[in-house]
Amino acid sequence: MVEKVFAITGNKISAFITDENSLKFSSSTSETIETFREAFAKKFSLATKVEIRYDSIKCIKKEDNSKAVLILYKKIWGIPLDCEFTFTDIADYEIFFTFFEKERYFTRSNETLTPFRAIRNYLIGLLATIAFTIFTYYQAIEITNGTVEEASSGKVRLFNYIVGVLGNKGVLAVGVLISGYLIYKIWKRFSDPPNQLKLLPPNT
Repeated sequence: MVEKVFAITGNKISAFITDENSLKFSSSTSETIETFREAFAKKFSLATKVEIRYDSIKCIKKEDNSKAVLILYKKIWGIPLDCEFTFTDIADYEIFFTFFEKERYFTRSNETLTPFRAIRNYLIGLLATIAFTIFTYYQAIEITNGTVEEASSGKVRLFNYIVGVLGNKGVLAVGVLISGYLIYKIWKRFSDPPNQLKLLPPNT
């Protein structure tokens, strides 16, 4: 194990430790591993806590031109999950990768992605953006015409309010901007696919 508390930035997580059988993530941080473990062990806490067992990890990835580390893993009931974060201290990247390679016996490799693999997620995002833009466009028209039923959910009412404020032209403008950005990223990654560091578990 690496005897330190890693400072990170992620979705509702800000620190983690390498424990005996798992990585333990938390939205709160601690100065020492002991205080981190004590806080993590508390049943009643306002902190977000995530535990990823080493034997549940399917793959760890990081692209050369990105600071984000992506861990793909599965919980006991088989639902595929992922955890993405960036280190606050750049030196922690190599410490983290070396730990998995030397102490957890993961296989480390570097490869250049194929053009399709490089754009796959962005292509999915583009299609989702186009579909959502079409949906909100017609929703904006219905709101303008007063044909939308009053929503019982607060989130739906907020969504309808925002769409109503934007109007159909505003919705299209936002959709075009997001789509344009994704098309630019797709073109860049397709023409120059990035290199990717990958860690695979033993016996893969």
